[in-house]
Amino acid sequence: MAPTAELRMTGGGVFGWKPGEWTDDTQMVLALLSPLATGDRRVDAVEENFLAWFASEPRDVGSQVRAVLRSGPPLAEAAAEYHRLHPDGSGNGALMRIGPAALSFPGRPGQIAAYAKATTELTHSHVDCIDAGVIWAVAIEHTIHAAPGSDEPWDFAEAIRSALTRVPKARRQWWIQLIDEACLRPPEEFHSTNGWVIHAFQAALSAIVHTPVPDGAAPCRHLTFGIETAVRAGGDTDTVAAIAGSLLGARWGATAVPLAWRSVLHGKRVYGRPDLHSIDLTNMALRAAAGGRPDSNGWPGRVHLTPYYRDRFSCGSEPVALGGVRWGGIAGIATALESGADVVISLCRMGSRDVPGKVEHRVIGFVDGDDSDNPNLAFLLADTADFIAGRVADGHDVYVHSVSAEHRTPALAATFLARHQGMSVDAALDVVEAVLHNRPQPCLIEGVRRAITI
Repeated sequence: MAPTAELRMTGGGVFGWKPGEWTDDTQMVLALLSPLATGDRRVDAVEENFLAWFASEPRDVGSQVRAVLRSGPPLAEAAAEYHRLHPDGSGNGALMRIGPAALSFPGRPGQIAAYAKATTELTHSHVDCIDAGVIWAVAIEHTIHAAPGSDEPWDFAEAIRSALTRVPKARRQWWIQLIDEACLRPPEEFHSTNGWVIHAFQAALSAIVHTPVPDGAAPCRHLTFGIETAVRAGGDTDTVAAIAGSLLGARWGATAVPLAWRSVLHGKRVYGRPDLHSIDLTNMALRAAAGGRPDSNGWPGRVHLTPYYRDRFSCGSEPVALGGVRWGGIAGIATALESGADVVISLCRMGSRDVPGKVEHRVIGFVDGDDSDNPNLAFLLADTADFIAGRVADGHDVYVHSVSAEHRTPALAATFLARHQGMSVDAALDVVEAVLHNRPQPCLIEGVRRAITI
């Protein structure tokens, strides 16, 4: 692939994917993630999900996974038999799905390693596959909890090395050599054996460490650039990108994923059932990380949150227009919808049915607080403002709101006016304050100023 080729979610390929539709990598991820989202850590639950998915006749199934699932339960025995017949068979089909294992036992790397091993062995018995999954899952968990703020460096290779204590001692030096090799060689050198777990591991790590972390206000763009590097390297691109993305996501967080990507992402867990979307993945991950439990308000998973907001908070203004977009608080949602809004951007937690299903609804992970609450603040503001501008250019009626329109809505409105209406930041803040009667808190204003530089 040419290094300057534009990368878009166009779909197509031999399996006829729709634009933005995820492949079997994510379908198998969901077999782990969906039970963890309910607090179910049983390996049997993952096995049941694998079998249900396979029975639904998915379009794409890796050859080793297909052979094992076709044999039926118990899968670990079928995988062991496959390994006996194919002793060199060490596909990447378990490593590509291992990400959710990092959420299985937060803060307990030994149990995460055991869970990663057991779920890997459902389809892949080769020791290389088991080691790779254990290392990657433990490194993800370590990165989630140990990585510093976005403005500070993080050594991805060292995070991988730190997980080697979870593999047999006799194999650690070999893995050190593999990791060092990935750090020295570019990712395109690791797809000569397409589908091999070792090259998938090395290609993913190489793509991450050979992608520079951007200077400036949005270092979190390393996530998108790293995934693009993985794809541009060729070979088994969806799998290598999925592996790299799981570790990149642990470092940079969900708010580093561009809204333009999230808005088109969709796919199946099991064929014959409705599509899932990016918000479903986010909500399942949040619940999995919390041991399957929602917060005290029942979120994520609550059907309606707007009554809760109305009972406890000032719910902001009715919609006011600025730059061809309407802005306000929870109080303005009904008015905006009744008068034609077909895109709602929520800057606060929302229930699954607070906005009608026929309306495009995007929920942004934005918090009233300091920089530690919004580690990718400048990128989040710029990315959301650009997404809104794109929807307006396409002729959509957009309503943007937080709960009370006191800080988040004014901050995003000022970013939008400065990036897309030709205003200075100070002029934009003054206009927003005059119309919404609120000025963002200082840390959000600083985020607006940095967002203009991206």
